[in-house]
Amino acid sequence: MTKAQALTLLLEKIEVGQYLEMAQHIFNWDSTTTGFSVKSLPVRGAAIGWFGGEVFRRFMTTDTLEAVETLEAHDSELTDIERAMVREVGTTYRKHKAVPPEDFQAYKAIIAQSQPIWEIAREKRDFGMILPYYEKIFDYQRRLSEWYGYEKHPYDALLDDYERGLTVETLDGFFEALRDKISPLIKDIAKNGNQPKAITGLFDINKQRELMPWLTDFVGYDRERGKVAEVEHPFCITLSLHDVRITTKYHEDNLLSAIFSTIHECGHALYQQNMTEELMRHNLGDGASMAMHESQSRLFENIICRSRAFAGILLPKLRLHFDYFNDWDEDMLYRAVNIARPSLIRIEADELTYCLHIMVRYELEKGLAAGEIKASELPVLWADKYEELLGLRPDDLAKGVLQDVHWGHGLFGYFPTYAVGTAYGAQLVNAMSKSVDIDAAVRNSDLSPVNAWLKENVHQYGKSLLPKDLLVKATGEAFNPDYFVNYLREKFTGLYC
Repeated sequence: MTKAQALTLLLEKIEVGQYLEMAQHIFNWDSTTTGFSVKSLPVRGAAIGWFGGEVFRRFMTTDTLEAVETLEAHDSELTDIERAMVREVGTTYRKHKAVPPEDFQAYKAIIAQSQPIWEIAREKRDFGMILPYYEKIFDYQRRLSEWYGYEKHPYDALLDDYERGLTVETLDGFFEALRDKISPLIKDIAKNGNQPKAITGLFDINKQRELMPWLTDFVGYDRERGKVAEVEHPFCITLSLHDVRITTKYHEDNLLSAIFSTIHECGHALYQQNMTEELMRHNLGDGASMAMHESQSRLFENIICRSRAFAGILLPKLRLHFDYFNDWDEDMLYRAVNIARPSLIRIEADELTYCLHIMVRYELEKGLAAGEIKASELPVLWADKYEELLGLRPDDLAKGVLQDVHWGHGLFGYFPTYAVGTAYGAQLVNAMSKSVDIDAAVRNSDLSPVNAWLKENVHQYGKSLLPKDLLVKATGEAFNPDYFVNYLREKFTGLYC
């Protein structure tokens, strides 16, 4: 096989794979935003399983490996984008070559059925409904770690799918440092802090919807290249460069939930919309890693949009829609959106306690991956860990083990990236602040300087750089969680002490 033939083959495989994956995404979008009949689940699951299996079968062929090896032999003749494509395709192929295609297709079919079943189980507070699906999903993940291979812990193999090189050893140290340095501040605030006034009452959902176009435009999400819908659990999905969709969830009794979940998903979408045709064509049109993706959503949601500057421009918008805020000032709103106290729901947790929510999931997944925990034990273990880490015990499964959709989606090893990504975000903002006046951009309702910096230093690279290399290129140093810890200490000490 010549170099030219190898490049053509890989690009053709990538194109077909993207079309097949787009079909799967459309199935997912339809089931989560439009709805489904329970009786349709087996055939829908079979169809999605076929699409997933077809992607796998078309990719995992000997000519794929031959093309990769040919191009690796011509490494010095490749462009940076081509070299990155070969690296990613080669890594994926070699990791997945031991996965039996029939197991992969069966797993995809289970995932297609488990996603909507999770919604029903959550609504009915019936863990037994989702348990058979979880048991199959976790069993597959344990087998997957064996197929992939690992040196120290089976969870390492699964973590690597979302954050290249991330290990249990690294995460144990990271979470322990956060617990040691942040937990005392949480306890001090709870005991001695000057507690702010909370936003309470009911807020008309139609009026909340009227606020969203301004919010998405402020962040920079291009609604002409996407769509906003409502779902039970907000997410962002990319069908193509010019079709990046986001979702949100409105709560009549929780105004802030939709505001900040929308901002969060806009952060993800902005990353995707700033990719290029060349990156997409070479299968590099995605975040460098899941943690890097989370860095974008979390830095917009928390560091930028829970700032005093943002409170200053959000307040007039809230007053236009809700008389409730007529006697509020900027400081009251700033403090209200930064209330720090232990809670049960991860997606509504404050910055200070958020990582404790991730620790619960991390410790459970680590035990599941090692075979030390059974799926049937999750409800009780979940409640025990929340009581241990946050001092709260859920008495409602929807506020406990059934609150997250991730396991139903087969996302196992994903949760730690939320915490790591949050720390990445603090490090990126620190670097950005050296050349961009972020508060001034916010108060001027013009985030173009912020978005330009992110596009130049993060977004334009897609997956062409590994996350560790991208972080060094953007900030000038390797991953340093001290930026995150120092940011939390400074912000919340100023707010409460």
